[in-house]
Amino acid sequence: MLMTRLQGHVHLNPAEPRSWMTRIAEIAVLLHSLDLPAKMFRPWTDSWIAPLDGFQVPVDAQKPAVWKAAFGVMAAPPPKDTAVFLHCDLLPVNMLWSRGRITGLTDWNSIHRGARAIDVGHCRRYLAALYSPEWSEQLRSLYESIAGVTLDPWWDLYALLHYDDSGPKWIRSQVAGRRPVDVPGMTSRVEVAIETALRRLG
Repeated sequence: MLMTRLQGHVHLNPAEPRSWMTRIAEIAVLLHSLDLPAKMFRPWTDSWIAPLDGFQVPVDAQKPAVWKAAFGVMAAPPPKDTAVFLHCDLLPVNMLWSRGRITGLTDWNSIHRGARAIDVGHCRRYLAALYSPEWSEQLRSLYESIAGVTLDPWWDLYALLHYDDSGPKWIRSQVAGRRPVDVPGMTSRVEVAIETALRRLG
């Protein structure tokens, strides 16, 4: 119903990727500036991420040690961060576009308040899987520049780890033929994004 009332369409084939990602970063910053009520996000309860003792290295991982190192980071208590209003499913397939701008967001059933890196990290994971880890990093840089803040690397990594062997199937289904999907290379691209995020944690 919402998509029939909002003007726009899902846009996954940007002719100018930097401009496209800038619009995404801008809408995320705007969203996070909203002073709206929502429950506080609980990392191991309010998400579909694997439980702490249930993480598994994807079968087609190129560097299993990277995934294991990331799983180890998750064993530490989540750091405190400024709580902002979150969409919690801020993915390109949930954004409607018209004439080069985002006209609306869909799929609002997971809103919470929590670390802004959760939203940006989910979108970064999707960009890495569908396009490249370079696009994923560019979104982080654009968001931080526009918002004037640094994203917490623990929460960023947490969002990136919402990926398992079922990820390629779900992403291809969500893309629904709107653009080509390189399924065989998907895990390795997400792996690069995770490895880069680990380096920021030191």
